Amino acid sequence: MPDQTVTVTFNPTANPQFTFAPDPVTMTAAGKIIINRAGGSSWTFTGASITNAGSQFSASPNNAGTSINVDDAYTSMGNFCYTVTVQSGNTSYTSPDPTIVNEPPTPVPTPKPPKR
Repeated sequence: MPDQTVTVTFNPTANPQFTFAPDPVTMTAAGKIIINRAGGSSWTFTGASITNAGSQFSASPNNAGTSINVDDAYTSMGNFCYTVTVQSGNTSYTSPDPTIVNEPPTPVPTPKPPKR
């Protein structure tokens, strides 16, 4: 699962205001996590932050604010909380913390030798 896509819905009057699908997002190798806003949305992404990420992650919204690309160097295993900030009208909102999970890939079993 090197590259993953997350879809975000946001409604400032809903409870919860944000939903993330999937949450958590699981990585088993270095790659990108592409965070997209749900179709029909008029708000824009303005930023993202990953907790205790060190230099393993970098994140930036695209110019139109319709998505955020998170680069995961996959140098540490574990759970990493992240937040996104969106702009709706003249107000900024920051999400609660969904999770990125870096876990080791599942080993491929070695095939048994043929019987003679």
